[in-house]
Parts: sequence; structure tokens; C-alpha cells
Amino acid sequence: MELLVSIIVLGTTYALLAAGIVIVYKASRVVNFAHGELAIVGAYVFYSVAIMMPGHSLPLTIAVTAIVSVIFGVIVYFALMRSLLGQPTFVAAMVTIGVAIIFKAAIVVVWQSKSVGVNLGRQILYTYPGGGRLTAVDLITVIAGVLFFAAMFGFFGYTRLGRQFRGAAENPLLASQRQVNVNLILALAWGTAVFAASLAGVLFGSRSMLSPQSTIIGLSGLTAALVGGLDSLRGAIIGGMLVATATFITARLIDPALSEAVPFAILLVVMCWRPWGLFGTPEELNRV
Repeated sequence: MELLVSIIVLGTTYALLAAGIVIVYKASRVVNFAHGELAIVGAYVFYSVAIMMPGHSLPLTIAVTAIVSVIFGVIVYFALMRSLLGQPTFVAAMVTIGVAIIFKAAIVVVWQSKSVGVNLGRQILYTYPGGGRLTAVDLITVIAGVLFFAAMFGFFGYTRLGRQFRGAAENPLLASQRQVNVNLILALAWGTAVFAASLAGVLFGSRSMLSPQSTIIGLSGLTAALVGGLDSLRGAIIGGMLVATATFITARLIDPALSEAVPFAILLVVMCWRPWGLFGTPEELNRV
């Protein structure tokens, strides 16, 4: 039972990371390599807001961090990504790599490489036979993941803006000709993606210490997105759980030193078998 709960909690964090990557890719066909850095910056922002508002309630700190993360995502789009519309997608991908380097340096400069932790609730809710513990943050992680994905599935499936989002992702030229504000769609995608990244970063930081090296979790999120399918939210969930299962079981039963390599072995197998991921949409290529 303890193993299953631990996998679900870790898988939810990876799924949230993968969801942000999927949302940006669905909207613009750009793979965001700065997602891990965005997640940890969001967690550090949460930490800073909590310090600046001592005595204020946790919901207020969460709300401020959420608003800041969405606004920051919109700023990233308009400041950097909007000018790349119509350019080859690899150009935008390279820009995100540069953004990742800058954000990691910003963590060092602004927060001075301090190892910090955030507190969403460390109360022990249940003690497993054998000594394992279910904490409040474990429950919060699962609830946050369920609410986020439920909101995303509802948005894309049942709202007019969600349908416009899907249309703009499939054919941006046709969508713009039908008076769909493509810039609004893309800005919304980046704002939502950075929010998802920040949420994952805060949840990660509530279970382990944050540091500039914590940005490595972005690779786990990217692996989960690639395994599940870069354009599939359902794939983000499945991919996150698969990566978490491989990581946790390897660390627990084999060797912790191998735990970071096993997800990439899964990625290689899936990419050779289904290059578009388990639930991704096959894309036609005009080259060999």
C-alpha cells in the first residue's frame, strides 16, 4: 500500500509537469525545454511570498503564486515566443533552452543557491504497518492533480474557448481566418503551462529541499510527456505514472543510482516502438 501511494504521489507530480509541456506543444508544436526551470522558479516564488506575508493564510500564498505564475507565462510568450511565430519549430525550442539556462542562473543570483523547503502540510495522516507514513502533502498532491486535469479536460471538451484552442492548434492559419485570436490562445497556453509547472514545483518542494539542481525534474516531466504523447493530456497522466513507477521501483528494489536512467530506457523503447508516444497523434513527415 505504501509503495502504491508513493508511486501515485510522485506520478501526479510528473504528470503535472508533463501536462504543461503537452499544453504548449498542442498550441504551438514547440517543445519547452525550460519547463523544469519554470517549475523550480515557481516553487521559489511560493517560498518568497510565504516569507513576505508572515501570518497570512496558506490559501492567500497559493493564490498569489498562481497569479504570478500565469502572468509570468503570458509575459514569456509575448516577450520571447510571439516573435517566433511562423519560424521553424526548432528555433523556438532552442530559445527555450536559452531560457532554461537563464532561469537556472536567476535561481543562483536571486535566491543565492539556498536549499529551501516549502510547507503545504506536513501533518501525518496515517502510519502504515512497517513505519511508512501518509502525510497531508501527499493527499494535497493527489487532489491538486485530479482537480487540474479535471479542469483541463472540461475546458478542452466543453467550452468554446477550449474548442478554439484545439482548432488553433490543428490549423492556426484557418483559425485566424475565422477570427480566432491565435495570440490569445498561445498566451493562454503558456500561462496555463507555467501555472502547471509552478504547481508541480511547489508540490515537489514540499517533499524535498529545493535547489538549483532540482531543475532536473524537468527531464522526468519531458520523459513522461514523450512516453505518453506530446499532444495528449491523457498520455501525460499515464506517462507520469509509468516514469514514477520505474523510478521508484528501481530506487527501492535495485539501486538508487540507476533510478534516473530507467525512465530514459523506457523512453527509448517507446520511441522506437511508437515515436509519437502511447497516446500521441501520428504526424506525417515530408522527409525520410
